[in-house]
Amino acid sequence: MIPTDSDTRDAPELREAKVRAIMRLLLRKGELELDDRHPLFDSGLTIPQMRVLFCASRRGGARPGFIAERARMAPPNVTSVVDRLAERNLVRREPDPEDGRATIVLLTEDGKRLVRAIAAAHGERLQQALDDLQADELEALETGLRALVRAMDVTATTSED
Repeated sequence: MIPTDSDTRDAPELREAKVRAIMRLLLRKGELELDDRHPLFDSGLTIPQMRVLFCASRRGGARPGFIAERARMAPPNVTSVVDRLAERNLVRREPDPEDGRATIVLLTEDGKRLVRAIAAAHGERLQQALDDLQADELEALETGLRALVRAMDVTATTSED
């Protein structure tokens, strides 16, 4: 028997078990992404380097302070990661056009190609997985994801206040 919303509200331990199961599934999905056909696998990049690379992929680049905040890294660490990425010709520094005292980090053509390859590989993999789902599974997934995004949007809004 599938529990209903009222069953879940009436049984906190059931709801907690469901939340734990969902968290395990989401974490497991990340583990499954690591396969030898993925462009990230061959890139030789560390996770901090990937974070910086994706932060710098914003239109117009990104200031190191923004990268540090978004990638949850200490500013000195961002500097050393940017240095290593620049040595690999994946990013470059330029003066910030809005403030000549500051710099922005931009992707090079090689960096753009790598980010596009990783994004395309993720998109293909997601499309393949979605193609394998039944119509009722797709509907349930869409409903659940809409609710999750809505809840995360509310959480983000209240934490910014």
